[in-house]
Formats: sequence, C-alpha cells, structure tokens
Amino acid sequence: MKSVKRTSLVIASGLCGLVGLCLGGITAHAEPAPMVPVSPLDVTPPPNPADTPPTQVTPIPGPITETPAVMVPPETPPPVMPLPAATTTDGDRPSMRHMNVGAALLVGGGYEQFTNGNLRDMTGNGGTWNARAIAGTRQYVGVEAAYVGAARSINTLGLASNADLVSNGVEGALRLNIPVLSLGGRQLIEPFGFVGLGWQRYSVTNSNSNTSDLADRDDVMTMPVGAGFEYAYGRFIADARFTYRETYYNNLLRTSGGKLNNWGLGTQLGVAF
Repeated sequence: MKSVKRTSLVIASGLCGLVGLCLGGITAHAEPAPMVPVSPLDVTPPPNPADTPPTQVTPIPGPITETPAVMVPPETPPPVMPLPAATTTDGDRPSMRHMNVGAALLVGGGYEQFTNGNLRDMTGNGGTWNARAIAGTRQYVGVEAAYVGAARSINTLGLASNADLVSNGVEGALRLNIPVLSLGGRQLIEPFGFVGLGWQRYSVTNSNSNTSDLADRDDVMTMPVGAGFEYAYGRFIADARFTYRETYYNNLLRTSGGKLNNWGLGTQLGVAF
C-alpha cells in the first residue's frame, strides 16, 4: 500500500511540474504593457460627498382630489359721489342751472299818496305796511304774494275831525329779476320789476255819522306795477321798491267821482331761504 501512495504522489508532482512549465513558457513569450507616465496635475481627487448635489426624488403622484369651489361675494360698488355745482369762468358765480330757486319772507312799510287831486286835497300823507312772500329770488322769473295796508287822515264836510281812510288788501305779482351772485353764492344783488293783480277795501273809520259825499267803504280791483332793488347776504334779505297801483270799480267818491290810483315808496326786511 505504501508503494502505491508513493507512486501516486510522484505522478501528481510530475503533472504539476508539467503545468508550470507550460505556463512559464506562455508568460515568457508575452510582451510587457507600456508604462504611461502620470503627471501630478492629471491626478483627479476622489469626489467629495459634500459637493455632490442631492438626488432629486420625483414624487409619486397620488390620487387627484378636487378642491371645493369657494363662493366669493360680489364686490359692493363704491358710492356715487354727487358732482359739484358747475361754476362760471370767474369761479365765483354759480351757473344759473345749478342755483337754488331762492325764497324769502319780508315785512316792511313806506309812504303812499293818491294821484287824484280831489282825494289829495282831503287826505293827509299815507303810511303803508305789508307782509310779503317771494319765490324765485335767484332766478330770472319769480312770483310773490303780499298782504298790503295803508292809512291816512281824511278831512271833509260831513265827517268827524278825527276820521281816517284805511285800506287793506291782498295782491300777487310776477317778477322779472336780474340776479347777480358773489362770494360763492352767499351774496345776492338783484334789480327787479313786477306786475300783478290785487284787491283792496277802503273804509272810512272813526266817524259815527257820514253825511259827506264819500261812501263808507269801497272794494276796488288793483293792478300793482313797479320796480325795485334787492340785497341778500346769507339769511338776511332787504329790498326797496317803487309801486304804482291802478284801480278799477271805484265808488268811494259818490258825487264827484275819481279813481283811487296811488303811488308809493317802501322798504322791507326779512329772511332768505
């Protein structure tokens, strides 16, 4: 048995030597690889992990969900501001289209005298009073209504020495104005003219018996015509005017006849709106 083992080892060692000779011969005939010089500048350092940008991770799309619609209330429009009143080129006098109509209440008095010579001879100077409402003081056309009264002494045969001739009435008139505004519309200077229609009752007073040729009373129709000048500032207003009154249906002078036509001057003060 020992001789067999020895023989096996000898054969194995011979085979190994044969293989080594074959390999050595192949290596001896192979050309060596050329050496490439390496420059120190060509050496690339290993990458730094801190300089490497992070890898973008693409998210995986999930299920699509619909966002409920949000109802937005409609916007409230801004309030409309009124346009300022138009002014003329001087910047001080408002346009007539945008002016207030203008109104006033006035009271006043004055002087009055008849135009008939017979009545002037038997009567004294007359004092007048009135209360007046006016609309359209700041327009070219206006209207007014008034209560008017007057009183004067009368002295003739058949009447008491302290007798008076008193008149009371109402009248309305159409006015034609020339309004001139200044100071931003606060001041008004206005010439005007008017014509109207009215009624007055004349009465003889303070006489228990009347044996004269005068009637105790007389109702007449009047037509006042005149012109004046008006001034207003703020709420204050005043005017001065001349008035002539034509009268109709006169029966006060029973025998001699004659109209009660008269003229007068007056002033008034009041409040403007």
